[in-house]
Amino acid sequence: MISPKKDYSVSDLNAFKNTADEIFRIIETSKKIMVSTHENPEGDAISSAIATGLFLKSLDKEVYLYEKDQIPANLKFLPESDKFLNEFPKEPIDLLIVVDCGEFSRIGSNYEQLSGINRIINIDHHFTNTYFGHANLVLPDASSAGEVLFYLFLAYGAYINNIRYSPFDNFLGDKFSEPLPCDKEERAKILSFISGDIALSLYTSILTDTGSFHYSSANKRSFYICSVLNEYNMDPSAIATELFETKPAEMYFLLGKSLNTLEFSSGGKVASMVGTKKMIEDVLKEADSGKINGLYENFVNYPRSIQGVEIAIFFRETGFNQYRLNFRSKSYANVAYVAEKFGGGGHKFAAGCKVNGDINEIKKEVYRYCGEILNEKA
Repeated sequence: MISPKKDYSVSDLNAFKNTADEIFRIIETSKKIMVSTHENPEGDAISSAIATGLFLKSLDKEVYLYEKDQIPANLKFLPESDKFLNEFPKEPIDLLIVVDCGEFSRIGSNYEQLSGINRIINIDHHFTNTYFGHANLVLPDASSAGEVLFYLFLAYGAYINNIRYSPFDNFLGDKFSEPLPCDKEERAKILSFISGDIALSLYTSILTDTGSFHYSSANKRSFYICSVLNEYNMDPSAIATELFETKPAEMYFLLGKSLNTLEFSSGGKVASMVGTKKMIEDVLKEADSGKINGLYENFVNYPRSIQGVEIAIFFRETGFNQYRLNFRSKSYANVAYVAEKFGGGGHKFAAGCKVNGDINEIKKEVYRYCGEILNEKA
């Protein structure tokens, strides 16, 4: 089992800087660039892809945003959210940039069609990342892919303006007390590739992937970064309303049905819920995939919020004997360990996988692995 990394050495920080420089050189020699993320996207995935696309457009690149599945309704307030293609562009692509995606196949079932692309940049924060790119900027201790991009954009501001500054040293090293230069002119140059729309996208990325700053991934770095992003005249209250307070009534009807499946294991330390296709059919007249994605998002947080629960699981039926599993833990359990047992991955406190089989047999096996990591703590 891979363990999440918490402390970065000097050699790590130098490697991040060298990788960023390599990414810049690759981008500079590319014209037509496709940006993609994982299937069944959520806030970090879409926001990070948009921020990357906007950054590339500022460099006069021809950009194609790709997402296999529809964009959740609560993310359509973001700039460029209507620009995503659900088919690969027919034009030859010089470069593919994949964000917030721990494994290349998670782009979608048609990912093998991209095998002819000569250069791939992989930008992520999952410690289970398979390093599938030609250049891989993976920061497992970052709150979100948006946080990784924030560092990358600052590094580019320093790179293009010939400023001796590394955000990797200043944010991830032992210099966090002064993460940005005090000199106003130098600071402005370093931040020069973050526009208002990019700031909005990065803020949304961090806000959603920290669970509105509920999760342990919310730390002094993520709060500091969001304070910098708020200098771009955004409205945090309006953003929160769009993300969390515009849910359709159908979601609550579906939630009611799913809550009836709530069950516990491991003496109440594991709680799970199920979402079936029949529930959706009962609630929705037309099973639109984008609408379904938005409706189901964050259902796993309901069992997680129960007193005494350490591990929460949401079993979503996607086809006959086919399920997508979302895991969340509250304080110590490494749910990525469980997800990896089924070919998935993610973070210590948030992970996922796909499993085929009878739901009752799947539950037994999942509960057994959950019990193993809970017993390790005991």
